Amino acid sequence: MKKYYHKIYWITTFFLVVLATNSLFAEETQKGLLWEIDKPGLMPSCLFGTIHSEDPRVNNLLSIVRNCFEQADSVSLELQMDIPTMLKAASAMVFTGTQSLEQLVDQAFYAQIVEALSQYNMPSVVVKKLKPWAVIAILSTPPMKTGEFLDLLLYKKARQLQIRTYGLEKVEEQLAVFEELPLSDQIALLKESLKRLDEMPMIFAKLHELYLKRDLTALMKFSVEYMRDNSDNKALSEDFYKRLVDDRNLRMAKRMQKRLQEGKAFIAIGALHLPGEKGVLKLLQTRGYRVSSLY
Repeated sequence: MKKYYHKIYWITTFFLVVLATNSLFAEETQKGLLWEIDKPGLMPSCLFGTIHSEDPRVNNLLSIVRNCFEQADSVSLELQMDIPTMLKAASAMVFTGTQSLEQLVDQAFYAQIVEALSQYNMPSVVVKKLKPWAVIAILSTPPMKTGEFLDLLLYKKARQLQIRTYGLEKVEEQLAVFEELPLSDQIALLKESLKRLDEMPMIFAKLHELYLKRDLTALMKFSVEYMRDNSDNKALSEDFYKRLVDDRNLRMAKRMQKRLQEGKAFIAIGALHLPGEKGVLKLLQTRGYRVSSLY
């Protein structure tokens, strides 16, 4: 299961696509993936919006991003990408004891899950122990080819350059967003995911297209429109989005303060955490920082 630990990141991207609401983005267009964060008396820092992808168009960073990264005194990601974190994330995806996915759903639905996971070469003994949210995480991405997604590459590069690394959240905090969902809600979301499974390649192609255009507002609007057309339970979606995005924006904006006060920080978080009235860019502005798009 360890190789699936990074699905925690992918599931965040997935729910950002399908669970947004009208109030999540501002009227003005916010465009840019790399932002300078500045305040009088402090050395400027960089805030970089990521997408959890193996795509070389994403992972081959431009020189302006590399320079900011390599000159940084610290690198902060959503999570530390070390082995203990990987193991905690992986172990959280499966039931312990006698409880199993096979017991939670009817036989026909379980057979549908097994068939959907077959392309991931997952043995049946693992499938039946997966939690519903973990199945959503796995199915919301194409089968892995390299396992080298952007956040992990940034972490590895920082370690190679001996730059201090930090996590803005603990893995337990990210997991709690999913773990605290009642099983009935997880199953409801899983059913929605399976209904839209054939659409996932299109969704991620569009996400990559908008990401590469650096248009944060369009990225957010796409998620809003998709939710309108596809969510069967908007109340559940909106509540989950608040905990998944808005609450985490507040936590990450607060915890990056120490690094920003030190100056010359490179902070990388999912691009969809940046825009909107409740996004991290706006939260930093309300704390007296000047945010300027560099790229």
